[in-house]
Amino acid sequence: MNESLFKNLDRRNDPLWIAKEFFNSFNNILFPSTMQYLIEGTGYASEYNGCEFPSDLDEDDEPFEGVRFRYDDDEIVVTEEAFRKCLIAACERYREMNPARSDEIDQLLSEL
Repeated sequence: MNESLFKNLDRRNDPLWIAKEFFNSFNNILFPSTMQYLIEGTGYASEYNGCEFPSDLDEDDEPFEGVRFRYDDDEIVVTEEAFRKCLIAACERYREMNPARSDEIDQLLSEL
């Protein structure tokens, strides 16, 4: 199992824990490609978690402003600013943990 990008999450007091768990779940070889989708504003999901943008919705879906994260049965909508901060923190931690991929992560961060 991979080490978590965000450790010691406080599910009771940290309103962003769902977003952080989303990033933790992609701390693997898929991380750079997943982050590329998110930076481009394209949602990404697996069976148990996801991140989506208003532009990902179908006509009959309930609209929202910001970025929506889902982790298991929990979800949260965060502001664009909160999304960006979490994404940057996840990328920086991933880069620390995977120094061989530093250039790739730096390129992703430069696209923000």
